[in-house]
Amino acid sequence: MKNIYILLILETVTMSVTSCRKLKNYSRKPTVTVTIEPLRYFTEQIAGDKFDVVTLVPKGSSPETYEPTSKQMMDLANSQLLIKVGSLGFEVTWMKRLQYNSHLIVIDSSEGIQRISSEDTRASDPHTWMSASNALIIANNIYNALKMVDMKDSIYFRERYETLQKTIMETEEHIVSRLDSIKNRSFIIYHPALTYFAYDYNLKQLAIEEEGREPSAQSLKQMIERAKQDSVKIILVQQEFINRNTSIVEEEIGAKSVNINPLSYDWPHEMKEIADKLANQ
Repeated sequence: MKNIYILLILETVTMSVTSCRKLKNYSRKPTVTVTIEPLRYFTEQIAGDKFDVVTLVPKGSSPETYEPTSKQMMDLANSQLLIKVGSLGFEVTWMKRLQYNSHLIVIDSSEGIQRISSEDTRASDPHTWMSASNALIIANNIYNALKMVDMKDSIYFRERYETLQKTIMETEEHIVSRLDSIKNRSFIIYHPALTYFAYDYNLKQLAIEEEGREPSAQSLKQMIERAKQDSVKIILVQQEFINRNTSIVEEEIGAKSVNINPLSYDWPHEMKEIADKLANQ
């Protein structure tokens, strides 16, 4: 009798655990993977509570050289979508491996954006999200992708997408109001991440980096001379690219360095912050 009682308890516990596991699996939201944090911002604004959104490149890492972990590669098997910027360094290097799962849908969030190159490089700038006009295109691409994999929530996505559009346009208005009348329209940056930003708002970006590499002594000297001619007063510094060349330029031209983070999750705040810093130089 005692053995039967113990057996009944074990069966009850087993059934409870199994039921909990089934409930947990059933309630787990589908996953979307994005390559960088700004894409997580755009995706979460539209997806709301219908998807879990995870980012491949962690904070403080460079998307030019990042290598996904083996766990991230395995976790991709649980994603319905992989949303990429389009041509970031690690995306180009790793994309074939990242999309090894045949079921994984890969979305180029920059599709439809007219690519432009910085003055200091022949390659088009991959930082497409650093532009409000581009952000509207990116948001539309993400909205269409989410709607494609989850048609039943398309109205929900549409409402949130329209709210995001308003946020992007309000951000654009702030930037224009801050930069419209500034006199000095040139700035220095190590890694040319603001090509689209500069293009949209009639600014001049001077990059220390030379085609993705450390500048030669001659190139650095020429860049310093250009900065002096343009009376540059500000150097925009990204944490991922701080090095001695930035300090050399700062010392040579007497400019002040201010921190920016184009990889910030909070896209509206960062775009406004960059505009404010340029306006206050």
